[in-house]
Amino acid sequence: MEFRSRPKSNYLLDAEWQELHALTSHWQSDTVFFGDELRFIDLLIDKYFTSLVDKENIAVTKEVASKLSDITKTYESLYKKVSKHLRHIENLMVDPFALDASAFRHEHQMLEDELVAFVKSFRDIKHRVFQLTERIVKTEKQRHLIGS
Repeated sequence: MEFRSRPKSNYLLDAEWQELHALTSHWQSDTVFFGDELRFIDLLIDKYFTSLVDKENIAVTKEVASKLSDITKTYESLYKKVSKHLRHIENLMVDPFALDASAFRHEHQMLEDELVAFVKSFRDIKHRVFQLTERIVKTEKQRHLIGS
């Protein structure tokens, strides 16, 4: 399933500034939520996994942590771009001649494409973390049962 808010028609070319503003505000809200999730996942790996991980899972944990670091950098850049884009729309709503409308619409399309790619990568890393969590919990449960 692909995350895409833009209809396949000429919506981007025909949309009013208010509609694009609402869409971009939604993107900003989503990116804030993604940031919260990334901080939680990072905390989970840093504080919980590192104390429980055995030699068998350490390589996978390091790989996931590395990918999480990469996607966090992507997130930070994307968040700044969405915030800047939102300011551009607000400027255009006040003064329609503040920016080149076609350049702005191109920026909007590029930003949406970046968001789509980010969401795909983000879902992948969350899936990997969930798999790792299951693996670690299962290992810890087995250790607990054997040790009891």
